[in-house]
Amino acid sequence: MNKFLIIFFVFIFSMHTGFSKGLPLSTEVTGEDYSWIKGRQMISFNLNPGIAVFTPMILDTVFKHGLYTIGMFGADLGNAGKYLQYVRLNSFGWYIPSIEYSLFVHNQISLSAGIGLYGSEYSFYVSKDKVLELLQSVGGSGSDIGSFIVGDSKFNTSVIIMPVTFGVKFYGKKRQFYNHFRLAIDAFFYDIQTENGVTGVKTSQTVSDAAVYISYEIGWNIELFPTREWRVKPTIDIGLLEIGYYVRPWADNMANALYGNLMAFAVGGFLGELSNFSTLPDWAKILLNFRIGLFPRIGFSIRF
Repeated sequence: MNKFLIIFFVFIFSMHTGFSKGLPLSTEVTGEDYSWIKGRQMISFNLNPGIAVFTPMILDTVFKHGLYTIGMFGADLGNAGKYLQYVRLNSFGWYIPSIEYSLFVHNQISLSAGIGLYGSEYSFYVSKDKVLELLQSVGGSGSDIGSFIVGDSKFNTSVIIMPVTFGVKFYGKKRQFYNHFRLAIDAFFYDIQTENGVTGVKTSQTVSDAAVYISYEIGWNIELFPTREWRVKPTIDIGLLEIGYYVRPWADNMANALYGNLMAFAVGGFLGELSNFSTLPDWAKILLNFRIGLFPRIGFSIRF
């Protein structure tokens, strides 16, 4: 007990001595010692929308110009290619800029925690008339099949991703370049609803899932007014590259959910037998677990 008390008081004394000289967690600065403490906290905003906005744009391009683009390379999508001529896609994405809080525990080291919110919605629609034309184009008999079509075919899905991140940043001597090591949890919330115009079957599925990944990001901070001794200093943040790996993957669960609902949505089975995620070779599954992004961060920070 006595040894414990001695160690405890030595620890308290050393903490008090260190903080009084301006070590991390102290708000007091004496002279030029530990002058970096004046800017030991930072709040960062990432304005990069990521896949929330770009994925709907890419899908829209594929459905509008996919056959022409693929035809340039001599590829044939078969019945799935014919489908692109009849389906109508409406999609959009939205996001709330992610926010990150950093605390400098050393002149060149900070601990960070952040959160963001991204969402996208997709609506695939084939009208009753187009369903009939589509079935006829793949070899069906219009007079026989037309009488069985009960309505339009619809596939609606909404996806919300909420990343929560924890990391350590290592800065250069002038705190311009940084190396960010991150552990993150991606929370997924997606809702899928389908209606088959031929069979009349409707499906609905709501899923909550989470993925965990580790990553490394390199980038730099540009201080806008480096010569000004302001209490609050703004900086521009530009991330150059992020490389990561999902230790708890997300693709398998989402692909299986999409697969089951796509098969229910497929009008009369005209797409044929779609390949399931489980049929992919192991190397392909491992490849999908990698996370690679160019310019993952474009935003600004406020240091105080």
